[in-house]
Amino acid sequence: MRNSIANPNVHFMKYQIREVVDVMQKLKEINPTMNFVGENIGDPIAKGWNAPPFLKQAIIEEVNKPGDKVFGYSHSRGLPELRQWVVEHVKKLSPASTLNYEDVLFTSGLGAAISVLYQMMPEGARVIQPTPAYPAHTSMEAFSSQSDSIFYQLDPKKEWQPDLADLESQIQARPEVAAVLIINPNNPTGAVYQKDTLEAIVRLAEKYQLMIISDEVYFRMVYNGCEHVQIIGLAQDRVPLVVLRGLSKDLPWPGGRSGWIEFHNTDLNADYQAYADGVKQRILMEVCSTSLPQFIMPKVYDNPEYKTWLANNNKELETNGNYIAEILNHTKGLSANRTNGAFYMLPLFAEGVLNNRQTLPIGHAETRAFIERAVGKLGMPLDQRFTYYLLAATGICVVPASGFYSPYPGFRLTTLDRDEARRKDTYARLSRAVEEYLASA
Repeated sequence: MRNSIANPNVHFMKYQIREVVDVMQKLKEINPTMNFVGENIGDPIAKGWNAPPFLKQAIIEEVNKPGDKVFGYSHSRGLPELRQWVVEHVKKLSPASTLNYEDVLFTSGLGAAISVLYQMMPEGARVIQPTPAYPAHTSMEAFSSQSDSIFYQLDPKKEWQPDLADLESQIQARPEVAAVLIINPNNPTGAVYQKDTLEAIVRLAEKYQLMIISDEVYFRMVYNGCEHVQIIGLAQDRVPLVVLRGLSKDLPWPGGRSGWIEFHNTDLNADYQAYADGVKQRILMEVCSTSLPQFIMPKVYDNPEYKTWLANNNKELETNGNYIAEILNHTKGLSANRTNGAFYMLPLFAEGVLNNRQTLPIGHAETRAFIERAVGKLGMPLDQRFTYYLLAATGICVVPASGFYSPYPGFRLTTLDRDEARRKDTYARLSRAVEEYLASA
């Protein structure tokens, strides 16, 4: 090439949740008779969840309206009437909110929102990330900053609550930190943050003059007697606050791709207001968010059947998650916190039990050769090595904890599978595979 067009910072973009699918696809090509169980991606449709009838009916009614407006562009920042609905909806969640509809922006899924938020941070300003981390946030922040991520720890011994002392020490040590990311309920750990924890983070943001970005896309999915505390009420009139939400996790419609950004407390700080205005300007480049979900969203959330559907949905997910946690906590060499929110779990290996000599039996010779070559790559994390052997030996696909920048080796799984017999079989086989792998060397 006359000039290089290869971006030298692409190595910051890591997303093993999807990257492992490429490995699974290669194994299918090598051995077409092999069956796989995908526990890596949080797609409820793939795990037997159906779009509720009231959602389908709302789509049908909107599509059949005369004029076909739903097939056209919407407002670049989201339908004005929908953004006003978000304002009223937020006030029901947090009555103290003073959110203005002009500070609500719709994007085609939260992935787009995440990219824009980090893209519009000025050079040298960093957003400190929780670890274990969600790679869409961490990768995009690092890629936009062209520098390795800055992390604060989540504590597995305290049900994955943020380590507040570590957070403050990192803020003190890294003056370039301008914002703190919270993911609550948390992906990948399934944690739900306590009110005292959130209040402490708000106090830190006040003390060090930081913005808070709170990803709350799973806030309706909370179990085991836990409560999702709205940080809006705690942060009101105190610190700049960006809240992220989306439709695709509130309902089994991940393909709907509709998320939104809420800029709270924009009158507190001129620099924060300028940042919000910059994001609004950048959103214009997207032309518009996906139109169909915007047109029907109020009808879905305000439908009297939604609360009952959500309660039943959450109860089933709670049962699934608690069953999986029980199985894995009885597996030698593993420990697992219960999933209290979202539909993920991050079991951890006991300290020191993994090494680079452990294996699982793989009967298919070509498959075994492929895996042995793959795990032989220099520097592969030990938990990733396990997940490759697990995939090839059992067909069970999980994501290594190292793929979430975790300081603790383990793996993330989903708790979505509605097929009880398959779920029991999957986790019985996974439990046996863990113990066999750990005992192999």
